[in-house]
Order: sequence, then C-alpha cells, then structure tokens
Amino acid sequence: MKQIITILLSSLVLFFAPHSFAKEADGWVLISDKVVNYKAETDTVEPLAYISERNFSKLKIKVVQGTVNLKELVVTMSDGSTKELKSMGTLTKGMSTRAWTLPGDEKAKFKKLDMTYDSWGSNTLSAVGLSKKAKIEVWGKKRTEEE
Repeated sequence: MKQIITILLSSLVLFFAPHSFAKEADGWVLISDKVVNYKAETDTVEPLAYISERNFSKLKIKVVQGTVNLKELVVTMSDGSTKELKSMGTLTKGMSTRAWTLPGDEKAKFKKLDMTYDSWGSNTLSAVGLSKKAKIEVWGKKRTEEE
C-alpha cells in the first residue's frame, strides 16, 4: 500500500513539476509551450488553464529544441485588441525573441497567439537522429503597477 501511495505521489509531482517550476526571474512566467510540425503552417497557441486569468504586459518566444523560422505573429487580447509582432526570423535551440509589449489596456488578458512558421528538418532526418521537431515556449511578463 505504501508503494502505491509513493508511486502515485511521485507521478503527480512529475506531472505538475515542469509547469509549476517553469519560471524566470523578473516576473516572466511560462504561458504555454508547443511542438511545431516539419512544415509551413499557422498554429494558435492559447495560455495554459491556470495562467489564462493572469495579466501580462510583455511577451517573448523561446526555442528549447530544434530550429524554427517565425514568419508572422498576431497576439489577441481578451478585450479584442490585436497586434502583429515583427519576428526575429530563424531561431534555434536556446534562442529567444525580444520582449514585445502587448496591446490593450491594463485589464486585458492574453487570449491567443497565431503563429505562421516553418520548422526546419523532416520526419526522415528525425528518424535517423539528425533533427528534432522544434519546441517553443511562450513567456509572459506579469504586469506591474508601474506598467
């Protein structure tokens, strides 16, 4: 019985750990993450459920695996305001975009990010271990009283 409880608790810790501890200094919080396909397409990234009611003033994208060419980014806020973000072009593992200021008033929440991108590589290259699908993280900076 003790082993079952230990396994259950360990599983819960492993399940929640990546998002619970995924924080940077200076108020940056992981909003969402996405594994992108090996083709040009447009995807929508929405905030994780427990993040959706937080208020952010800035946004940045970090690549944690692979290579991706960000072509067009459009942020939509809860008040309906949108902003097209100018991309940094091709990003590889460890690189991030600059921090963009989000549109809307101080009460507007981040609703979604529409991304048009190309991911470098292919399923064939992945099968032989030469490339991996790109994985990106979307980070938001918590709005402070001064902003």
